[in-house]
Amino acid sequence: MAISTAPLTITPLHPCLGARVEGVDLSRPLTAETFRRVADAFDEHSVLVFHDQRLTDAQQKAFSEQWGPLETTLVSPGKEGRLDPKLVDLSNVDPDHGSALMDWSDRRMMYQSGNQLWHTDSSFKPTPAHSSALSGREIPPVGGETEFASMRVAYTALSPVEQARVEGKVVVHSIIYSRSLIAKDLFDPEQARALPAGRHALVRANPAHGRKAFYIGSHAWFIEGMPYAESRRLLDELLALTTAPERVFRHVWRQWDLVMWDNRCVLHRGRPWDSSRYPRIMRRTTVAGDGPTADPPLADPASLPPLD
Repeated sequence: MAISTAPLTITPLHPCLGARVEGVDLSRPLTAETFRRVADAFDEHSVLVFHDQRLTDAQQKAFSEQWGPLETTLVSPGKEGRLDPKLVDLSNVDPDHGSALMDWSDRRMMYQSGNQLWHTDSSFKPTPAHSSALSGREIPPVGGETEFASMRVAYTALSPVEQARVEGKVVVHSIIYSRSLIAKDLFDPEQARALPAGRHALVRANPAHGRKAFYIGSHAWFIEGMPYAESRRLLDELLALTTAPERVFRHVWRQWDLVMWDNRCVLHRGRPWDSSRYPRIMRRTTVAGDGPTADPPLADPASLPPLD
């Protein structure tokens, strides 16, 4: 049932996660009361969908900044300096060649195809992200959906024995590892050296209500203190549990949708589309988290296992 205090209405979209928020204009600063209600919905539903939000880049940044400071964009291959460093350009339009469309064979699109793996944004960074907001500026007529799955819901499906097994564990995350699943050498050596692996707690709790989630995804490389193959099996089992079809919420984009999700407890992935025929132009802002989730940082990068 929808929760509403006119004009704001919050309607759940899926039994596990996701809600539509209506009656709010994100191009303007939210009042304290509206922000409180949206923040409560965010903590409860983890994914919020806002239709018909014709935001400029500056307005999108201002909306996200109400939640905290924004991350600086990781410079992806071939897109150096194209946008404000607080914005991520997710697009198959090549501005260097008369806005031609890039298909999946282009190195820049191969890098973007990593977004089709289940992941949580910036888990490879020392301070993982709080949330992301994605604006649909131009949408293909078919394909290109975004799917979401709740690691918090999946955690509750574990038995007490299984929960005890994951409690206190630390996972090493690396974007070099995750992109190696797509293709080798997507980063040049200098870029790779600037992206060391990071460590994060396998189990995290939402500070607002204390509900726990495990924290995994494509950047999650291995679990410290376990044999590598055993840790990979456990990570794969947790991923399969989280992304079981009945637990997945699929968002079908409309132009000018703004979708916000909780990176602390939600996995997401983009779905493919015919990139050689249809443009898809998205802008993402990412709110930084509060700090590291495991200390101390990785001590000896030379001790890391080889990439698969």
